[in-house]
Amino acid sequence: MSQISIRDILYRLIAVQSDTGTEMECRMAETIACCISDDPYFQIHPDHWGCETAGDIMGRPVIWALKEGKSRKTVVLSGHYDTVETDCYGPLKPLALKPDELKEKIRTLPLTDDKLKRELDGDWMFGRGCGDMKAGLAVDLHVLLTEEEPQASILFTAVCDGENISAGTRRSLSLYRRLRDQFGLDYQAVLIGEPQICSSRQPFTVHCGGTGKFLPVIVAKGQLAHCAEPLKGLNAAHIISEIARNLDLNTDFCTDDLGVSTQPPIVQLVRDLKTTCDASIPEYAAACVNMLFLNSRTPPLILEKIKALCKTSVCSVIEKYETSFAHARFRGLVSDDCYQTFAPVVVDLRELEEIVKANRADFDSFRSELEQRLTAEVAEKTLSLQEASLCFMKAMIEASGLRFPLVAVGVAPPYYPSVSCEYMGKDLTSVLGSIRQVVEGEYGMQFRLSPYSPGMGDISYMTCISPERERAFLRNIALPPSLYDIPFEEAAALNIPCLCMGPRSEDVHQWSERVYLPDVEHVIPDAIRRVIADIR
Repeated sequence: MSQISIRDILYRLIAVQSDTGTEMECRMAETIACCISDDPYFQIHPDHWGCETAGDIMGRPVIWALKEGKSRKTVVLSGHYDTVETDCYGPLKPLALKPDELKEKIRTLPLTDDKLKRELDGDWMFGRGCGDMKAGLAVDLHVLLTEEEPQASILFTAVCDGENISAGTRRSLSLYRRLRDQFGLDYQAVLIGEPQICSSRQPFTVHCGGTGKFLPVIVAKGQLAHCAEPLKGLNAAHIISEIARNLDLNTDFCTDDLGVSTQPPIVQLVRDLKTTCDASIPEYAAACVNMLFLNSRTPPLILEKIKALCKTSVCSVIEKYETSFAHARFRGLVSDDCYQTFAPVVVDLRELEEIVKANRADFDSFRSELEQRLTAEVAEKTLSLQEASLCFMKAMIEASGLRFPLVAVGVAPPYYPSVSCEYMGKDLTSVLGSIRQVVEGEYGMQFRLSPYSPGMGDISYMTCISPERERAFLRNIALPPSLYDIPFEEAAALNIPCLCMGPRSEDVHQWSERVYLPDVEHVIPDAIRRVIADIR
């Protein structure tokens, strides 16, 4: 195995389809495990690698391998082995996992993208997962298997589910702690090979943090009525649409920190919760919103801001109702006794549960039965985690006894805390200096350090400054811990500085996904080896 090239490993990884959330991930894990088990070092030291499957409903493992160095100080090399689907390749789909054939086929297409045309003739590899992030894994595997008598110890981990809710990384924290205690490791840094989404002409960038993300889930309750008599009710779909209109692309929710800004929120789902198609006004409707944030504004503060926006939105709908009712009354369409008076209520999930608790003496058994039912439906794949969250909140609203109009604001998975090494109090000068020396000194490229990556990822779970604060916020998740939890306490106990240092890539998740091979075959492996050699 030591004679194999990074490119050979990358071809081998790309060839195995590993769509996230499917059994294909297990086949990808088997391929990585074979690379390790066939290596002479790990045949001599079989207790230095393994596959951890505990806790994953699909049996997808966290693969780990430790090569001990001269020092107990340890560099962790990590990445996810799942990818997004290949359907977007259309007629090119049969070639999505065959980089050379795919590239040649793309050359024959009538392309209008000049940059893509140029990069077809450059040092770029095409194919699903080549950038996100099998190139990073290929580099890590090559370093692990070819370094002989390294100065620092090397711990390699490959995790599942990086394109979904990071189940693999969340489960890996207990593994890191066990291996630390078992082998006496002193973790110095985690290097994650997530791609830089940019052209080869842009600076080589290392990210020392991750943008936070959470998914507010908002459920509105209106008043049921026949569509022929709309002024006898209140349309929950109208309420949720007004909330969505006011939230979507609202720059008041953008955050800035350490010279970095987030994108505005975007509404991912808006729908009524009717189970049949009939002539009734929707009584319930829901929305889910993708909300990004940095450390300058905490999720609880954002939730309060969302609640205030919901209240304003409901009041706007009520004003429109009153205008419409006055119009209908003037034309003799309705009588005064049809008029509805409204006292809108907006609550978060914890407030809603307190109301239900006061309203039902059997609250504990009611909640337990609800959680068991939703857990079973998620396990059977009849509900996604987001759909289960909506069901949980609707059930709580129904049990609350509250009248309309009501808006409840909770959170659905996934939750990615905002993290940055800038706030950890750990000195990364030496590690970053080693990387900079390679990037600038050996390759003459511009080096840039960013306090946050522009997107969310596994880096969010490697450290935690305030587990108590994070745990309190997680109580807004509309699911039981058995279905979704984050081990904040273990992250805080480990508190490992983490850097994202992957190859420059373009169009990830698209049919034209590609990765810049000079980064893969030279810059990044050389930088990792320098970090390992310089640690004393």
